[in-house]
Amino acid sequence: MPKIISFIRLTFFLSIVLTSVFSFISIDQDLAKFLLQDKLLHMATFSFITFFAYASKFDVNRFVILLGLIFYGLLIEIIQNYLSYRNFELLDLLFDIFGVLLGYLSWKYLKKIYPSYWFIWISPQLNF
Repeated sequence: MPKIISFIRLTFFLSIVLTSVFSFISIDQDLAKFLLQDKLLHMATFSFITFFAYASKFDVNRFVILLGLIFYGLLIEIIQNYLSYRNFELLDLLFDIFGVLLGYLSWKYLKKIYPSYWFIWISPQLNF
């Protein structure tokens, strides 16, 4: 496996860990009042995670990755429901799903317009 794929996979797994940690820590309620920014952060985070999930070239069906990431967002919201300092928010889950779809579409679009760039990532001759 090329080193660049290893790096992308490491980035993906670290983003999952960081997202999980930040999802379960207590946050200041004044900070949480910025509803729009919070939802955009959910979407941006899940876009990033999804993009790197697909760029990691896992030997898994694309649909399974898509459902897995949506399930991950749902699992975070369910766990937050049981924390005294957090709660389940359907809008958070909705923006997580929007983020997953945006990340997938971004990956597909970049793969289509820069096919030679993606070839470099998977080329066995180029071990960065």
